[in-house]
Amino acid sequence: MRTRTTTAALIAAGLLATLTACESGDGKPLDESAAVMCEDFVKQRLKSPGTAKFPGVMDGDYAKTTVLSDTKPWKYKVAGVVDSQNGFGATLRSNYTCTVSTKDDDTWTLDDMQLTQR
Repeated sequence: MRTRTTTAALIAAGLLATLTACESGDGKPLDESAAVMCEDFVKQRLKSPGTAKFPGVMDGDYAKTTVLSDTKPWKYKVAGVVDSQNGFGATLRSNYTCTVSTKDDDTWTLDDMQLTQR
C-alpha cells in the first residue's frame, strides 16, 4: 500500500510539472502546449464539446505534433482524433489537423483546422 501511495504521488508530481512547464529552457513552448491548444480549438467546433474525449499519452491514437517553425513565431501542426457526441447523442470519432502559432506561449493563434468524421 505504501508503494502505491508513493508511486501515485510521484506520478501526480510528474504530471503537475509537465502541465505547468509550458516552455523549454530557451523560451520556446513545448510541443505539448501546442497539442493542448489544438484540443481547445477542436472543442470549440464540436456539437457537444463537454463530451469530447482525446486519447491519452498511453493510447495509440495520441495526437502527433510536428514543429513547422523553430523560431518566433513558433508554428506547430497537430494531428489527432477526438470522440464526442453528435446532436443525437451518438458518440462519433473525428480526425483533426490543426496548425497553431505563438510568439510568447501565452497567446495562441489558430492558423488552420480540418475536422472530419471517420
